[in-house]
Amino acid sequence: MIKQYDYIIIGAGCAGLSLLMRLLDKNAGAKVLLVDRTEKNTNDRTWCYWEKEAGYFDNIVYRKWNELNFCDDDGYKQLSMGDYAYKMIRGIDFYTHCFNRIQQAPGVAFQTVEIQAVEVTGKHCSIKAAGHTIEAAAGFVFSSIPDKAEAGSNIISLLQHFKGWIIRTTGNSNIKPCLMDFGVDQSAGTAFVYTLPLDENSALIEYTVFSSTVLQDAQYDNALKNYIEHILQIKVYAIEHTEYGVIPMTNQRFPFYKDGMYHIGSAGGQTKPSSGYTFSFIQKQSADIVAALKACECLKQNNPAPRFRLYDSILLKILHDNIMPGKAIFSRLFQSLPAHKIFKFLDNETTPAEELSILNSMPAKIFLPVAIRQLIKQLRD
Repeated sequence: MIKQYDYIIIGAGCAGLSLLMRLLDKNAGAKVLLVDRTEKNTNDRTWCYWEKEAGYFDNIVYRKWNELNFCDDDGYKQLSMGDYAYKMIRGIDFYTHCFNRIQQAPGVAFQTVEIQAVEVTGKHCSIKAAGHTIEAAAGFVFSSIPDKAEAGSNIISLLQHFKGWIIRTTGNSNIKPCLMDFGVDQSAGTAFVYTLPLDENSALIEYTVFSSTVLQDAQYDNALKNYIEHILQIKVYAIEHTEYGVIPMTNQRFPFYKDGMYHIGSAGGQTKPSSGYTFSFIQKQSADIVAALKACECLKQNNPAPRFRLYDSILLKILHDNIMPGKAIFSRLFQSLPAHKIFKFLDNETTPAEELSILNSMPAKIFLPVAIRQLIKQLRD
């Protein structure tokens, strides 16, 4: 007999769990099947994001910074953040918080399987795994598993790839919180280091590159070692934790509803193409979905205004083709404008009038021809 659920959620990452928490807010007794390939009991990632007010997951924020810096050839500049704070949530804290709540929800069933394929026909869902198939039925199926990347003349894709170390020093490290430090070699692509002090003796040091291909593991290690020992001048330290990740940066259009499933998270286009930031967009999408369900409305993707996709495409094209170095672009941006305006812009929340100052900070002779070509392509899509 096929078991009946209100919702099936495939993928217990940020998107799947964020949605599930809000679904339980709506109905604590909801019947939900949650499926993932792992138990989610390790600290496998860190989410960082800017936010103005207390957010949905504020009670598990690990660290928060009200001041950030930007660093280029002119040295450190303290960013004007306005009402924004920069926040960090550790993966293990997020998973623990969500699964503690799941344990108190009798209607939620969690299964770990190596998912190979998912087929939805009407309300029937077949989740094919190694050696067996899960057969279930639900009114709504949500998936955070991405489809294969598309190729096409109008699609521009880069990778944001990074490796980070949490280091502990023997004395006060005096590391400044820095959103982007471009004082590193740029031969691998647009490269910068991201530094977040956790206490007097420890910090997250993360080496990040925007390029078409990832690096060898030793290249990340060498870049981190060089930055810590030669730029920060820290000779004695221990590596307490390592994280590595690859985030797609693409102007590809992602379907919200396809093959009987609603696609959420990065699979549903919630990664900002020009920055790689995802966490805040996932929270907005999750809230929108549950609000529509409460109101008995059709679920739909609340896409940003088309001009934001154009802005993303322009930057991706310039970075992809190396028309202007990424270091120069971000330096002009952060040296010309207060960070709170940039954050609002990257959140797709600015008005056209507010965007003028951002657009005017870039050299027209470089950006305008690219903008015209990308606009024509977007209109033809």
